[in-house]
Amino acid sequence: MSENICISVSDHRGTSHYLINRFKKRYIALATTAILSAAAAGGYNVYTLYQEKLHSNQQLNLLNVQAQQLSASLSEESASNRELIEELNEKKAELDALSLRIDDVETILGLQTAEEGDVVSLEERVDSAAISSAVRGTLFRMIPNGNPTPGIRMSSQFGTRVHPVTGKRKRHLGLDFAANTGTEIYAPADGVIEVIRPSNKGSGNFLKLDHTMGFTSTYSHLKKFNVKRGEFIRKGELIGWTGNTGLSTGPHLHYEIRFLGRALNPRPFVEWTPDNFESLFEKEKTVQWASLLNMINNVVSMQVQLTQSPHIARPIQTASNEKGQEGDEG
Repeated sequence: MSENICISVSDHRGTSHYLINRFKKRYIALATTAILSAAAAGGYNVYTLYQEKLHSNQQLNLLNVQAQQLSASLSEESASNRELIEELNEKKAELDALSLRIDDVETILGLQTAEEGDVVSLEERVDSAAISSAVRGTLFRMIPNGNPTPGIRMSSQFGTRVHPVTGKRKRHLGLDFAANTGTEIYAPADGVIEVIRPSNKGSGNFLKLDHTMGFTSTYSHLKKFNVKRGEFIRKGELIGWTGNTGLSTGPHLHYEIRFLGRALNPRPFVEWTPDNFESLFEKEKTVQWASLLNMINNVVSMQVQLTQSPHIARPIQTASNEKGQEGDEG
């Protein structure tokens, strides 16, 4: 058998014959198979790499989206932190301003400032100032103060004088205000109307207002009343109008303040204001102010504790209070 293979190729020029050795044929077949296998393997590898590239691109896109989201979230957090820092700075500034205002209030109220080394919280200082302020407010509502006929001058003082009608020397137990008939009279403190007495003699139309803690105030020579007996009155309410009734030489208001029935000079009470808080205690020595202040301190402190549960605050101190405490210790 021939070891060669004859391959004939025909075209317009004729037929050509090629002889291929059988062994070469095998080599060619193997080479062709190898080339095809390599091409197939290469194609598969290219396809695999292409798929991996697509997957990698998808992962990269996802990571980019996540990175953008994280960046946006970080920006929001940064903005929020800046706002919080600004808010904290504002609150700190407000607390600093509040502390300065409390300093002023403590100075006005005469509260003792903390000694060096002592730590007093802002809350304790506020509670103390609130209690001291409440004590003062309570005193100004309980005890007669101010002019019952605002803006009207005093025409006759407390003390011994010659009576303008009888001509005799007699102790004048109140103040006279030279008010025209019909001038409004306002309650100088909270109280209850104890006496309403119309009359054309002596004190004329007479009104007595009973305040707390033993204090009373009376009003004489009125034109008419604006209240009834037993009516509860708050400081500043209109109680009547001045007149010229009874034993009087002209329109005016005769105003008295009494403590436990004993007449006191009303002038220190009329001139008593929050700006000169100590003045009344210094001028009027017959009232036991120390015990009164201590009692009101206790009442107000209890009220604040029931409503706010504050720390125990320092009681209000006055010159009279301190002297009273020193006397108790002695």
